[in-house]
Amino acid sequence: MSDNSSEIKDISLAHKGLERLEWVRERMPIMRHLKARISDEQPFKGLHLGICLHVEAKTGVWLEALIAGGAGISITGSPGTTQDEVAAALTKEYGVKVFARRDESFDDHLQFAERVLESEPDLIIDNGADLHFLLHQHETFAQVKHKIIGATEETTSGGYRLREELEEQAFPTIVINDSRAKRIIENRYGVGLSVVDGIMRCTNILLNGLKIAVIGYGYCGRGVAICLRNLGAHVTVVEIDPLTCLDAHLEGFEVGDLGDAIPKAEMVITVTGSSGILAKEQFADLKDGAILVNAGHFEFEIDVAGLREIATDSRQIRENIESFDLENGKKLFLLAKGNPVNLAGGDGNPIEVMDLGLALQTLSLIHLIENSATMEHKPQNVPAEVESEVSKMALEAWTK
Repeated sequence: MSDNSSEIKDISLAHKGLERLEWVRERMPIMRHLKARISDEQPFKGLHLGICLHVEAKTGVWLEALIAGGAGISITGSPGTTQDEVAAALTKEYGVKVFARRDESFDDHLQFAERVLESEPDLIIDNGADLHFLLHQHETFAQVKHKIIGATEETTSGGYRLREELEEQAFPTIVINDSRAKRIIENRYGVGLSVVDGIMRCTNILLNGLKIAVIGYGYCGRGVAICLRNLGAHVTVVEIDPLTCLDAHLEGFEVGDLGDAIPKAEMVITVTGSSGILAKEQFADLKDGAILVNAGHFEFEIDVAGLREIATDSRQIRENIESFDLENGKKLFLLAKGNPVNLAGGDGNPIEVMDLGLALQTLSLIHLIENSATMEHKPQNVPAEVESEVSKMALEAWTK
């Protein structure tokens, strides 16, 4: 195993990170239960976990549980979403190998992901399938690839990439997002609330009455659209699938294509899990003063590089708001540099929701340890018994 040292912003922030962990830990009853259980059972004893997941307080409490269950851990996050104080606490207090900074670029992110794989993990926990693609595209990791027992993938976008872009796989991967619990509870309720929270923290504007185009109406987009409508925003949904459009229409939303919706919108939110959704040639069609927001996994859902290219001037006017002047005299505003606004502009999904999601991760990893030898080497659903057990734990914790 490589002796990689952590790469974080500032180790002196560790005490602030511990305070964040304390607040979150008190509100994760499912993880407390699982930590006690795996502390006794030691399912991860002697195993090293390579993780690509947002480095923030809820993830930190989850890592506490994994460590109690015997795991060694290397972790990286995503651009713009790392809580530097949590990264410091995990490094200093728990000996986790952390490769993450809030100000990292996408190139930094890929280099940090390589550092995680250099730790020669036995299991990987992925976010957007970045670790999977590095493993399968770089000969450097050929030996590591065949050592891995199995993997989990957290996201919608990662699940798409694994099924549509990766021809073969050397181990089984459980796609957490394919569970009903993840889609309904976390994506619909958690993402909707956290995206609105991130927008409000960035802007401090009134959402009631605002004309907003939500691009993408999967479970995450549906949650965002419903949450905004409940606050009094006028929401138009943009989708390419006719049945999904019909669903949005019957839910009471205006439905339109991109060309019709964005010229009228005072805010445009991408929630697709795909890149290049709002392209350079479309910026001129936007309303003067429009606010651009990404709530999907990839920062490339909005062509930020293209926006910088055509802008005559740009200025940082608040911590998470950048202003762009266009040649046609219009001004556009970009939130959180195009990174996922719920994490880059806020604290991510609510604690209780992530308690459920990270419990799915934990029990799926244990399932892989116990059953990977008989599992197909391909993306697959969360086992029904895992989803049922986690849902029961959540119901008990949230209704008592």
